[in-house]
Amino acid sequence: MSRPTPMRMVVDDRPLACVVCSGDTFTKRNVTMITSGAANTGFNKVADAVVCSSCGFIHHFVAGVVTPLTEG
Repeated sequence: MSRPTPMRMVVDDRPLACVVCSGDTFTKRNVTMITSGAANTGFNKVADAVVCSSCGFIHHFVAGVVTPLTEG
């Protein structure tokens, strides 16, 4: 399995920068937030996690808020 390519991201049309190192490229993953007390109940929430490609800090967002920056 290949690693995702780091890319610039936006949140509400604003460029995302890492809160730790000010890096501007990230990889994005979906994560399951355990909200029901049990892992496989179907009642848990999905969130987006973007990982800074410079320092590795993980930023969590509500699913669908973070999108790749489209040039142009």
